[in-house]
Amino acid sequence: MRLLVAMALIVAATAARAATFEGGANSSECKELTARLAEATNATFDHYSPSGNNVFLKNPDMVLSCMTHRLTGVSLTWDKSGFPPNEWFGLLARAGNAVTRVDVKTLEAESRKCHRAALKDKSELADLDIPNAKIECQAFIRDGGGVNIHIWMNDREARKGIEER
Repeated sequence: MRLLVAMALIVAATAARAATFEGGANSSECKELTARLAEATNATFDHYSPSGNNVFLKNPDMVLSCMTHRLTGVSLTWDKSGFPPNEWFGLLARAGNAVTRVDVKTLEAESRKCHRAALKDKSELADLDIPNAKIECQAFIRDGGGVNIHIWMNDREARKGIEER
């Protein structure tokens, strides 16, 4: 639960810094991504964020961020330990593929790599760039553990202003 709150705060802070997607989650592009995401993961629509930049899906729970055309991504959280099961990484990769169109096997392998790096880092954070996707991870084992991984469409120029702040 704490990880979900932290994830929501990170998404909200990033949204405040980014220029709003024309229509945000209400845009035709975001609606198309929501439909692809639901089809790939069997998730169903839950609600929009108050800012209008995020789509919350359930069963399984995930968040699609549609802040700008170039700042779009999906995040999943695992709060039962610092080590999600293989099925979770498969779900994450299918969700990431629905948003970025990067190969599912590549996304799964790179997400695992990011997860391992976050577990090893004192900050509990890691990120990596691959062609057409950026993967950001938080993973820890303290207090029972948890994992949050966000897979973004990768456009380094669009992310540059946000990451430098």
